[in-house]
Amino acid sequence: MNFFCGARCYQCGKEWDKSEFSYLCPSCMGNLELIYEYPKIKQIATREFFHNNKDYSLWRYAPFLPLEKKPAIPLQIGWTPLYSVPHKKNIRLYIKDEGRNPSASLKDRASSIALGHALEKNVPLVTGASTGNAGSSMACLSASVGMPAYIFVPCQAPQAKIAQLMIFGANVLMVKGNYDQAFDLCLKISQELGWYNRNTGYNPYTREGKKTCAMEICEQLQWQVPDWVAVSVGDGNIISGLAKGFSDLQKVGLIDRLPKMVAVQSTLSNSIARSIKHFQEGKPLAIETVQATTIADSISVDFPRDGIAAVKAVLESGGIALEVSDEEILSAIPKTARQWGIFGEPAGVASLAGLQKMLDHNIIKENESIVCVITGNGLKDVSSAIKAAGTPPIIEANITAVKQFLHI
Repeated sequence: MNFFCGARCYQCGKEWDKSEFSYLCPSCMGNLELIYEYPKIKQIATREFFHNNKDYSLWRYAPFLPLEKKPAIPLQIGWTPLYSVPHKKNIRLYIKDEGRNPSASLKDRASSIALGHALEKNVPLVTGASTGNAGSSMACLSASVGMPAYIFVPCQAPQAKIAQLMIFGANVLMVKGNYDQAFDLCLKISQELGWYNRNTGYNPYTREGKKTCAMEICEQLQWQVPDWVAVSVGDGNIISGLAKGFSDLQKVGLIDRLPKMVAVQSTLSNSIARSIKHFQEGKPLAIETVQATTIADSISVDFPRDGIAAVKAVLESGGIALEVSDEEILSAIPKTARQWGIFGEPAGVASLAGLQKMLDHNIIKENESIVCVITGNGLKDVSSAIKAAGTPPIIEANITAVKQFLHI
């Protein structure tokens, strides 16, 4: 059931057979979009096929994936909950909680496909650069199959994510620099030593894992397409992956339209938003470099490695890019937890901060539907959660102290 046939370059548009490339476009070194024999998929991947499919994981979408067979990864990846939650505005709000994946982030979807590809190639080890989530995901999944992993992370990565990496047994190299420097270093060593590189915005297989989140959203909504899908954006690989998932479903007739994609960025890491704005002002499409300093480490990126694909995902869907402040992101952590019982890390809840901005500016209309994707669990960055929620009072161990606290 493998219908993967090749790739198309996001930058120059050239197409390649699957035997003609490894990571990037051989012609211009642009990022690649994997393509499939969609007419053949359409014959198999019907609504009845999914109705009868009892594999409630991302592997239920195997006809849309580039692997020869389902890899022997024992962990449950995908089929995360999609909650229909109340909202005081008259909109239909859904929250997709990707923190329910094995390493507590959406990145497990990408790592599963990359790891499966690495296993098919019989490589001895995998590597990747990360602010934490992609790395801990790769470490988690690699540990489950006994594959060594070398992960490059910037020194400022949250301690909880470093702890995850160490617990899973990855070889962790903390780089004196930011994510972009860790990315470049990882890329150079993998090219020199022939390591399998999982980096997003470089390895096109990662997007194929992330697109399954979009496929789940449609299936969980009984094949109804939401009007909007909001997600935080750093490198750009998640939003381009989601957009590809919706596009793939439309190509085989499982859905009849595409949602408008909402790219939510911190004002302190806003390359995609700036690039879209300047393109709409008539300037050539180009990805700008910024000096990212946002507290939302998972989307703190100077130069988005999958920027072109992300910009196209927004523009081609008729969507928008929004900037939210770090203060708005932090306030969304307790708000999301207290209203709907979902604990997200800063980058995870950025989509909800973006929703609030859409409501404030009357962008989303009455009775429209929107899915906000929470990309990672709040325990990934406890220090930010404490900053947002504060700390509890300390009292003496007697009932008088309790009554004094209660003012009774």
